[in-house]
Amino acid sequence: MRCHRCGFYNSPEFEALIKPLTGIAGSLRVVGAANADNTSAAAWIPISDTGVQLDDIERAHGGVNGGLLTIRFRMPLDSTARARLVASPATNRIEFRFNGTDGNSNGFRILDLQLQDASGRNLATNPRRWADIAAEKTAGRTWTADADAGKTLWNASGVLLKSPVVNTRMRAACASCHAATGRDLQYFNYSDHSIVQRSRFHGLSETQGKQIAAYLRAALTQVPHVPQAAPWNPPYQPGPGLDSKPIVEWAAGAGIDAVLPDAKSFVNVFAGKAANTTTAVTQAELDAAMDPSPGKVLNTREMPIPLQLPDWNAWLPITHPLDIWTPDAGQSQGLFETQGDTGSNPIKVVKRIADWLAANRNPNGVYGDWSHLTADQRERAQYWLTDPGMRILDFVGGGRGSRVSSNPSQPFGAEIGGRKLQALLSSSTQSSATALYPNAKAGYSKEAFIERAMFGMIHWMGVKQWELAHEFGLENSTASFRGKKDASGKWVGEGEKRGWPFSWPSVFYMAPHMLYVDEQTAQGKREFYFSWEPRLTSYYRTNQWYQLQMTMNPGWTGASEGPMDWPYHMGFTTAVVDDLMTAKAPSQVSASHLARYFQVRTKLAQLANTSLSFNKPDPAAPTDLFRNEGHRSRASLAIHKLGVGEVVDRGPESWEKSRFRLLDDVTPGLHLMFINSSMSLYNTMYATTTYEQWRRCDPNALFGSEPEIKSGFRFCLDAKRTPLPLNGKGQPHLVGGWVDWTSEQYITWSVISARNHGAEAQRLKTFSDWSGRMWKE
Repeated sequence: MRCHRCGFYNSPEFEALIKPLTGIAGSLRVVGAANADNTSAAAWIPISDTGVQLDDIERAHGGVNGGLLTIRFRMPLDSTARARLVASPATNRIEFRFNGTDGNSNGFRILDLQLQDASGRNLATNPRRWADIAAEKTAGRTWTADADAGKTLWNASGVLLKSPVVNTRMRAACASCHAATGRDLQYFNYSDHSIVQRSRFHGLSETQGKQIAAYLRAALTQVPHVPQAAPWNPPYQPGPGLDSKPIVEWAAGAGIDAVLPDAKSFVNVFAGKAANTTTAVTQAELDAAMDPSPGKVLNTREMPIPLQLPDWNAWLPITHPLDIWTPDAGQSQGLFETQGDTGSNPIKVVKRIADWLAANRNPNGVYGDWSHLTADQRERAQYWLTDPGMRILDFVGGGRGSRVSSNPSQPFGAEIGGRKLQALLSSSTQSSATALYPNAKAGYSKEAFIERAMFGMIHWMGVKQWELAHEFGLENSTASFRGKKDASGKWVGEGEKRGWPFSWPSVFYMAPHMLYVDEQTAQGKREFYFSWEPRLTSYYRTNQWYQLQMTMNPGWTGASEGPMDWPYHMGFTTAVVDDLMTAKAPSQVSASHLARYFQVRTKLAQLANTSLSFNKPDPAAPTDLFRNEGHRSRASLAIHKLGVGEVVDRGPESWEKSRFRLLDDVTPGLHLMFINSSMSLYNTMYATTTYEQWRRCDPNALFGSEPEIKSGFRFCLDAKRTPLPLNGKGQPHLVGGWVDWTSEQYITWSVISARNHGAEAQRLKTFSDWSGRMWKE
């Protein structure tokens, strides 16, 4: 079986309950003969980690309530259940039940069901039938009195209840959490039934739900129907052919079936072959796939990946900012509405850019055509398009992981929001949730409530960015809104065929890694993951959002130019593998992430392989290394970001062996092939550079507040060699991270370890010779 949202995935409920919470979202039972009264004999089976058999990928990443929102599972039939089945042409009935809500969920979807024999052959003969959303849209095109009523309900504040179990009346309207017009529900083909059921979830009647559906269908007839768009198909899921479709179809993605099943299929497509080919990938093919030479472009929009991206529901805020930053006593508006002006308030900056885009649409009426804009207009739009993200970060205050002000009299915005939510905490609800959900216990601290506030605000940002991009057709080439004026005043744009125009921050900020708040617990420091879920699950979600960012907009030419945070993308790709290894997950599951790691590296290398100087201080601030051109050059990637040392053993002991050795479980020798290709990539980037091009690390210089020689941002090479540390047996090895070793030690060890792995001789010589030239002594 394949089920969309068969679990509970969000932060645990905290407000006072009027009805009990439910522990397990769904159940099923095999009734047997459709015309027989067997229901009393057929027991309900919980769709849980223990009630059904999950496939390896789902089980390894957190199970039914884990990282994957569409899961596959099996349920073996015992002799009693088989005895209730009848042979064809008679029909059998299998029933599914939504057990109740956790305060967030209101149902699930069964996408596929098979009745298999012992050999795995599907015995079911009935076809899969889907609701015809196109027919619902067509039937609802005419404006009616119901549409009028639905429009009022859609935009009404103070009408909706939080959920069937919490009767708090929300300040947010339907239009607050969704695209203001409801474009997302129309585009992603939410059925009339799903719209009605969610309306009922929020305290409206069935009639009112139908009125909202009538409004959306009648008001949004101009939104093209894209059959591929569906609530279970992850937006922008990469797959072949997407670039050749109309731009409006890109957000629909390639569908859940485009998600590759394993590392082997990904290595095949990464090397330019069919996913299911049985022909072995060659070293030459892998070298070509990882070629960072100028002009090479790895298309992250069309290359399928073994990672399921977030569905549209995962984009939506759990709690809207209006219900986080509520009015203080005696006030009619809260901080979210009142703080700042048109250039700083989150609501107002979104409205400002939307109004500007509406006023400056191309008169030809062609969706996504912004070719008529002047260079000055593009420059203004480029600047303003950063505001929906940057001004929101200003509002929440602090930095990643640190949202608690050091000055209690001047709390950060996220801190204020967290306090307001925590003030609503019911101890009874906390007890109930803790009893039902294994990970809920940690979800009620001060830090957990700040995380809830961050989640609401940043996910609202993501929805608003999608709304702007999709409503105004901003997903064509980013060159329309990214670039600069040349000496003659002509606009010189840059970017790929498709992509979002937003720079930092954008969708990857919805990752747990960006929303978490540091917390000291009895188990030690919690960081990089949500308080209410296992670390591995949060790491998987972080991988989803980072990969989505690289798919939608990997940035522009230069090292880390744009909305991507490349080191963390690679870091959390390996971090989820480390947690999978600790959990003793099947090696093939870990290998799928490790193979994808090289896609990330290759994309970064291609963007960074520019002619920017390795050491060109800014005359206005010659000691500010952040303003040195070398910081944006490929020199800044020469150590751990693109270094060969990341994929080889760090020493001779078993605990120093590379996690990338798991690739050999996919295909024997694959790890060495990736070492060789990584060395070729590195040689292309650096082997022709000279000693004189490089800045030499200065032990007295600072990169921000940290010494240059220990900074992860450094783009320098050390002035002289430093002997490698020796283990207890007198053998050299590389210890710790970039704060522990010098650039020279890292590169020297990379040469040694690659040789120990048996790297191909010629590329190893090129690498070693370059290293020798960099340290002439």
